[in-house]
Amino acid sequence: MKRPSNGIATDAAHSTKNKLTRYRGIDLSTGRQIFLEDLGNQTVNIGEFLGVVAAVKYIIENDFHPRVIYTDSITAITWFNNKRTASGKRNTELEKAGVFLKVFSAEVDKIDVLHWKNDLWGETPADFGCK
Repeated sequence: MKRPSNGIATDAAHSTKNKLTRYRGIDLSTGRQIFLEDLGNQTVNIGEFLGVVAAVKYIIENDFHPRVIYTDSITAITWFNNKRTASGKRNTELEKAGVFLKVFSAEVDKIDVLHWKNDLWGETPADFGCK
């Protein structure tokens, strides 16, 4: 299977030392960073999910094609498919993301969120290199 070269790759990183969670998205065809957000002290799963939701918003707002997002987070894919999180952490951004996915479900359902296969393709281009 060939490494994807079109779509948006997302990833998140969490530093316990710096108490900082962030996520970003990279346009796979250009390598350009299209968004980067700092969330403060959250969890990597929250960052991964919000990164996917940010990519969904980017696709809808910019009529981006192909309508494909890659993430290496099975949790983020599951939360996206369920249109809600399983996080017990109270977080306004998480709540807004769930509402957005439900309200815009007609458009959201036209977007594929696929698993980035690190074992075949290496780290996602959105990786922060913090491992």
